[in-house]
Formats: sequence, structure tokens, C-alpha cells
Amino acid sequence: MAASRTLMALAIAATLVVELAMAANYTVGDSDGWEIGTDVQSWAASKNFTVGDVISFVYSANHDVVEVKEVDFGSCSGSNPIEKHTGGNTAITLSTAGKRFFICGVPGHCTAGMKVQIDTLAASSPPHATPSSPPPASPPPSSKDAPPTPPPIVAPSSPPPASPPKSATKPPTKSPLAPSPGSNASPPAPPFKPTPPSSAPTPEPPIPPFPFDQPLIPSAAPTTPPPPPSSAYKCSFMVHFSVGFSFVAIILLAL
Repeated sequence: MAASRTLMALAIAATLVVELAMAANYTVGDSDGWEIGTDVQSWAASKNFTVGDVISFVYSANHDVVEVKEVDFGSCSGSNPIEKHTGGNTAITLSTAGKRFFICGVPGHCTAGMKVQIDTLAASSPPHATPSSPPPASPPPSSKDAPPTPPPIVAPSSPPPASPPKSATKPPTKSPLAPSPGSNASPPAPPFKPTPPSSAPTPEPPIPPFPFDQPLIPSAAPTTPPPPPSSAYKCSFMVHFSVGFSFVAIILLAL
């Protein structure tokens, strides 16, 4: 409870400090001052007064500053003043928003133009800070809710050198006739393939030439004596002789 009151007091103090820092000081009539002949009404209409601003009246000894109600302001009557100031230099703080009316209380001066209406606007103050309770502290995460610790990153080691590929050895093809190891059986005999008969006829032995087929004129060059006639030659001679004799006999009979 005490903390809330302290925060509110600090917020109000900060607002007042901001308003005082933003407050402006105005001299009524500027350099002409609060005197007869100064158009203070036009001067006030050209200003934007806000709460916290200060207006200063600078005047001579034959003038004063009287704050009156709106009714007395219209009739220039100072018989019922709200507040009266003298001394030649009066500073008034505009502490509230609204309209305020000021005249010179010396007879004849208000009707001569020494009257001014100040319209004060509410200052745009920052919003008051409302005390808020601190958020409850969240409990520390349990080991179950904690995210799993990622495994340490291990630098990849260089791979071992690749061994040369081994050539695939083809197992020896077993012959169907070869006996299997460990067996006592004798290998089977190869199948019998009959030899086909030869289609070509068997050549007959050559017939030696007839003696009459030899040239009648011997060559000039000496030749070696012919070998003695063989039995085959004799048989061939007899066959030719018989054929020739038969041919001659047929011709003679035909004549």
C-alpha cells in the first residue's frame, strides 16, 4: 500500500515538473506593455495559453491590474475585484483552464482599452503511471522440460586409403566326366560315336598308258632306258591288242 502511494506521488511530481518545463512566459502587450494605446485584445487573441503559463504585466505607477468577473469585465467595473495588483510588474500563473479577465482599475483606463481576456487551455500531460505488481517469477525449468543437450560436434577423421578391388575369381568348371573328389567310382567311358561312311567313292588305280601313245620320234636328247614292263603293263597291252584285233575282224567281215 505504501509503495502504491509513493508511486502515485512520484507520478504527480513528474507531471508538475513536465508542466513547469513546458510552461511559457508572456509579457502582456509585448514591448508596448500594459499601457493606454496598446491593443492587448489582439495580442491575447494571437496566443495559445495553456495551464502552467505565466503572463506578466509591465506598467507605470499610474496603472494597476485588477482581475474581475466576466460581468464586470463587460461594464469595466472594478467595484467587485477578484484580485488587485500594483507595483509596476505583476506575474500571474495560469494554474487552471478557462477564461480570466483583467482590467485597469483607474477610472477611464478600461474604457480606453486597458482590458484583456485570457483563454487558458488544458495542458496535454503524459498519462499517469499506474503501479503494477511485478510478474511472478517463473519456476526454474526441470530436468524433464529442459531441451536435450546436442551431442558434441566431432571433426570427421580422414578415411583410410581404399584397398584395390579384388578380382573376382571364377571357380573352375567341373567337367561332367570328371569324378568328384573322394569318390572311388571310375570315370564313365565316353559315348561311342559311329564313324559315318564316306560318301566319296574309292579311287581306282590309274591305268598305265598304251605303248602306242608314246611319241614315234624320240627326242634328240638321250633318255634313260625305260624300265622293264610290269605285269600291269602286260595286261593292258593284251587288252588293247584284243580290242584292236576284234575291230579289224569286224571291218573285214563287213566287207
